[in-house]
Amino acid sequence: MSASSSSVVNVLLCGLGRIGTVHYKNLLSNARAHLRYIFDVDQARAEELAAAVPGGKCRAVSSLAEALADPELHAVIVCTPTASHTEIIIAAAKAKKTIMCEKPISLHLDEIDQCFAAAKENNVPLLCGFQRRHDPSFAALQKAVKEGKIGTCQVIKTCSRDNPVPSVAFLKISGGFFHDCASHDIDVCRWISGEDPISVYATGSCFRSEIKELDDFDTAVIVSKYPSGILSSIDISRKATYGYDQRIEVLGDGGMLTADNRATTTVILSDERGHAKDVNCYSFPQRYVEAYAIELNHFMDVAQGLVEPMVNHADCRKAAIIAEAAEQSAKTGVPVVPKFD
Repeated sequence: MSASSSSVVNVLLCGLGRIGTVHYKNLLSNARAHLRYIFDVDQARAEELAAAVPGGKCRAVSSLAEALADPELHAVIVCTPTASHTEIIIAAAKAKKTIMCEKPISLHLDEIDQCFAAAKENNVPLLCGFQRRHDPSFAALQKAVKEGKIGTCQVIKTCSRDNPVPSVAFLKISGGFFHDCASHDIDVCRWISGEDPISVYATGSCFRSEIKELDDFDTAVIVSKYPSGILSSIDISRKATYGYDQRIEVLGDGGMLTADNRATTTVILSDERGHAKDVNCYSFPQRYVEAYAIELNHFMDVAQGLVEPMVNHADCRKAAIIAEAAEQSAKTGVPVVPKFD
């Protein structure tokens, strides 16, 4: 059931982990949204946060079906562990609710296809949460490339170095370094270039013993080539001691565009020792605070039938295929040609 363009969107929030908490706070501050239900394995915490919603009209539910049966519920935001996404998305689609799901929709292509097929069959939109497309700086950079402000795009470089290192419990269910860490950058490179890579080469290392025990990587570089000749390089790491590191640089034959890190403040101290500024934002909730708020507003537009989802089936599917190609390349040491069929 879609909300009308003039009505408030009633939302069910599934999952209260780090990203679920971000969406919880944004739902409370968005005048177009009303948080109607919270569903989480930690029932006590769900009840606590439901009770804190102004107006006293939010309920914590132990049954997903109970919330989905509500004819006045319009939308569902899925922030649970990846393994549970498919079941929740398909149930929400059958209940005719507009859906937003955090990336990845699934680690398996067939499940990604099943989710979007269910959404299509039930005529409901499904938005995947690649929030970097909503970051004001990244969006302005992508727009400038598209408008030809630097001429012909030649090289795209992204840097994503995480902070803090995720827990081992999370790493075990994350889907691996390339699907978890690199998928955002893979999507950004596709978004900026407007193309799909024809060749993917990745090389990786692991410097942390707890990650090495999981037979995974914690540091990697991914180099891709696109049909027009554009080259992209993605530099990713599980840890940056100096704070969350997120940068983009794009070279064209007519100039260069850069989107730099955000510091905790804009204050710069200049003295005889040089220039000093504050550290980078601590982690993704702080770095992308605006992006998540803008993304939620986009989802409200989708739920009210005003726009189509910015990230669609093809975007999710291709990001997963490229991530898998990068992982395969890193393990074999040879370039991989992604198969998008």
